[in-house]
Amino acid sequence: MTRTCAGMIMALMLLTQASLLKAEEPLQVSQFPDRISIGTFYNGTRISINGTLPADSEVVVRMTGEAATLRMKKKGKVFGLLWMNRDTVTFESVPKAFLLYTPHNFEDIFKTLPKDDPVRQLGLSALEEKITVSPDSSDSGALVKELLKLKKNEGIYAVSDNVHYTPPAEGRKKFEADIIIPPKLSPGVYKVEVFMVQNRTIVASYDHSLTVALESFPKILSLLAFDHGAMYGILATLIAVVAGLLTGVFFKGSKGAH
Repeated sequence: MTRTCAGMIMALMLLTQASLLKAEEPLQVSQFPDRISIGTFYNGTRISINGTLPADSEVVVRMTGEAATLRMKKKGKVFGLLWMNRDTVTFESVPKAFLLYTPHNFEDIFKTLPKDDPVRQLGLSALEEKITVSPDSSDSGALVKELLKLKKNEGIYAVSDNVHYTPPAEGRKKFEADIIIPPKLSPGVYKVEVFMVQNRTIVASYDHSLTVALESFPKILSLLAFDHGAMYGILATLIAVVAGLLTGVFFKGSKGAH
């Protein structure tokens, strides 16, 4: 009986100690979903990230995908007349996604920091400098800018001052940021990071893995496309034929109605 009581007291002490240690952590982030399913009617979603930090600190939230190599066609005039795809341009170190959320006007701080500053490295301008182009040419910088513009139009890259705070209380404040997951985000594992910045210095951080996975009909189509190419081709042809027939019937009926 004595040993049981001693064990219970020890367990309570350990729990209390763990709670105190957690309470002393400067940056606290609430757990959020670690998986997003892309189903038949998926059209993007959002996840909410919130937590607390000292009142004199700022928080930056960033979601990134694995860096990859991207090959694209470069357009140019042929015989000075027609615009056509000419050369292949290869971009290195291009993340599958780059979503950055900051407090209001925090992006202006990035512009005033040295290139190698850790806080500046969180921003899109630092990413622009990391992406390399081959073959290298005088317009490599312009090509990177056009690539980033394309990614922004797709919603895969974004910078937003969408971090909001509650009024401070007892030296701390709550924060909240909604990460907008775009419809065009490809399946894969992404990293969600939360950085606490104090006096323009990163003093604490938190990271979390987020898996984006295909489910139901999109998953079946993907498996057919990669593992059963012939069957996928037949299915795609049948869908196109049926869609064509239905379109013909619809427009024929509409014409007759007039």
